[in-house]
Amino acid sequence: MKKNIIFLSFFSLIIICGIFYLSTELLSKDKARDLEIMTVEKTKSAIKAIVPYINKSIESSDDINLLTNIESIVKTENITTCFILDKNNRVIIHNNTIEWNTEKNNEFFNKAVKQKTELLQQTFDKDLLLFSKPLIKDYTLFCILSIQKAKETARYWKIKYYTAASFSAILIVISFYFLAKLLILLPFNRIKKTLEHKSAEDIKEDEYNEITDIFLTERENIVKKIKILEEDRESLIKILGYLQKASIKEGSAFIILNSFNGVVFAYDATGNILKKDFEKDSHILEISKKPELVKIVVKANENPGEEINEIFENYKVAAISINTNSKIDGTIINIKTDD
Repeated sequence: MKKNIIFLSFFSLIIICGIFYLSTELLSKDKARDLEIMTVEKTKSAIKAIVPYINKSIESSDDINLLTNIESIVKTENITTCFILDKNNRVIIHNNTIEWNTEKNNEFFNKAVKQKTELLQQTFDKDLLLFSKPLIKDYTLFCILSIQKAKETARYWKIKYYTAASFSAILIVISFYFLAKLLILLPFNRIKKTLEHKSAEDIKEDEYNEITDIFLTERENIVKKIKILEEDRESLIKILGYLQKASIKEGSAFIILNSFNGVVFAYDATGNILKKDFEKDSHILEISKKPELVKIVVKANENPGEEINEIFENYKVAAISINTNSKIDGTIINIKTDD
């Protein structure tokens, strides 16, 4: 039972880690997207605030103020380069004076100059974006934005998400293990210990009257009374196969238990083994007059598929627990007088 709980806890850990991994990836992507959008919008707002001053400088042909405005934009966080192109893609001013009067003819610049609309384009470098905005006199302002810091911040958040998810997964599995141990393993061990140490004094004696021997006359009548896990036909086939090997007519007593050790069928020709009156599905512990019988049932449950043969007083007892996929489906007990 303890091995099953450990395996179940490990299996649960795998499932939880899978769920947390997918959730963390989605959260990280959303966070990275939000950070990039926030960076771009903040930078665009700073650029647009200076655009009116740039237009004014162009209109008045004030090159000094124009250069001052360009340098102000470059000083803005996340902007690496700023320049202005005319309608022929020629640089009229650049934060790097070496670039003055050069031409920019790649697809990004051509598209921005021709469309004469505000554009944000992804460059060949994934960390850089090209923002363009039309100015007066067919000029176009270009700014190269860096989103590298946003990506670094996103990676930091991703580490935080994974750390939180890991601690949460471990905490959940540990809690699950101790709850399973508390609610399943400990009660199971208590019941097992009770069955093993139940003494004859703890079992109340009750007078037994002869029961009808109608079940001893025909094997078919016994089979009709067997009710064991109706949905599990395989277990029923195993029990019937066992009945073919062991002649129950020769026995002094015969008992069939379900997976919970409740009585499905029982008869006792001796009158010394089972109590007289018991309800259907009564536990073997409740109807047995012999504590030795209970111990044999426990031993059969612990060794499913193995026939347990014991002798107590003047009785020979053969018991076997039928199992499917490591699950006990029922127990058969055949008791004969040791002549």
